[in-house]
Amino acid sequence: MLPSLSALRAFDAAARRGSFRAAAEHLSITPTAISHHIRGLEDTLGVKLFERTGRQVRLTEDGIRLAETTGQAFGMLNDTVRALRRTSRKVVRLAAGPIFTARWLMPRISDLWEQYPRIELEVVPHYRPRMGNHTQADIVISWERLADMPSSAIKLLELRPVAIASKGYIDQHGAIQAPEDLLTLPILHQRNHWGWLDWFAAMGVQPETPLRGAVFEDANVLFRGAAEGQGAIVGWLPLIEQDLRERRVVRLFEEDITPTHGYFVEAWEGNRTRRETQDVLDWLSSQNCALDAPGA
Repeated sequence: MLPSLSALRAFDAAARRGSFRAAAEHLSITPTAISHHIRGLEDTLGVKLFERTGRQVRLTEDGIRLAETTGQAFGMLNDTVRALRRTSRKVVRLAAGPIFTARWLMPRISDLWEQYPRIELEVVPHYRPRMGNHTQADIVISWERLADMPSSAIKLLELRPVAIASKGYIDQHGAIQAPEDLLTLPILHQRNHWGWLDWFAAMGVQPETPLRGAVFEDANVLFRGAAEGQGAIVGWLPLIEQDLRERRVVRLFEEDITPTHGYFVEAWEGNRTRRETQDVLDWLSSQNCALDAPGA
């Protein structure tokens, strides 16, 4: 006969958090209740699950074995319950980076609602979303170099790199006459150095030494640094057009570089069978077509 579900839940919470008090806060019960559940579970199983030293607790070998099983079991239960709730609520879960969500998706979100009012879109912010990771998303928007576009993906938006900085940055460092001038000035990077390396290559500059400067995952943080004069960055057209119009940043050159990066849409084949998921995919594709239209 299995122990009570409440006792197993209390054990799992304590095992995950390494503390009865933390488990109690997670389950909204008292630490005493957690302790009673654990002692009852130990009595039922006839084994010791935790070593107790003062207020500190540590899993025994038997506790570790049970924790592995309860972790998998409750994880499967949570996944199934979440899936059932999403199905009943017509929810579509979309994973995307914060810059895409803020600059591209948010200005269009009312159009999605007007076309598909029955769909609830849940946007999960992830810096490096890709299919197959822990996002558990129906649809993933990924940002990649065009040369690295996944074969299973649909291209949503091409991005052209331009060098940008604030007016204060230019006032501090003087007018920037040539691309190579930036090699000796503060520059900031997103995720890695490839953005600037691609930009320098397109401008005919080959850095003789490794590029320097802080690297950030969150593009919104990176952009704020540029707007506050902390460094020049590679901006991406058309995402920054409004910022340029409002003069939060300015272009350092009038470069016209072929698109190097892009946003791509991916979805598991199994997810496409849901009508709601396919509707959102169709809507995303229609937005891409709108961008390609004359005058867009």
